[in-house]
Amino acid sequence: MWMLIRANALGTETSARSGARILAACPDSADRGDPWRWTIELDETTEEPFVAVEADDSYIASSIRRYENGYTGVLQRGAGEQLVVAGLSGEALVAADNGPWQRWLRPGDTFIVEGEDPEAIRLSLTAGESVVQVITLAPRQAKVLRWVP
Repeated sequence: MWMLIRANALGTETSARSGARILAACPDSADRGDPWRWTIELDETTEEPFVAVEADDSYIASSIRRYENGYTGVLQRGAGEQLVVAGLSGEALVAADNGPWQRWLRPGDTFIVEGEDPEAIRLSLTAGESVVQVITLAPRQAKVLRWVP
């Protein structure tokens, strides 16, 4: 499954703790009834914006990678993992490496990919100032992570 969240989708929702803009969370609101698992925030208070992840470490292992300088390559999402791709500047194309879908990301956009089977995702940044951060969320307890939008 894949889901694109445009930069204005959550409006001006910010974290009470950090003041950073919330890009995505699982679940995205307390009324969902599911236990909180992770939150991805965009901190725009520094010269260069960056993405921070807060996760339930007993349930999820997370890592963050930054891509820039016109990077083009294939990202591997392992079985049961979630990839969260967040646009920081410029534009980037996220596409199934062997499939029909593709989406353009702009600053503040977030793209979430999850599933039970491993998946190859092509990431292509436009030349110039394009920057994205990719967060990998891997299950520690469950076989598969599910996003509760």
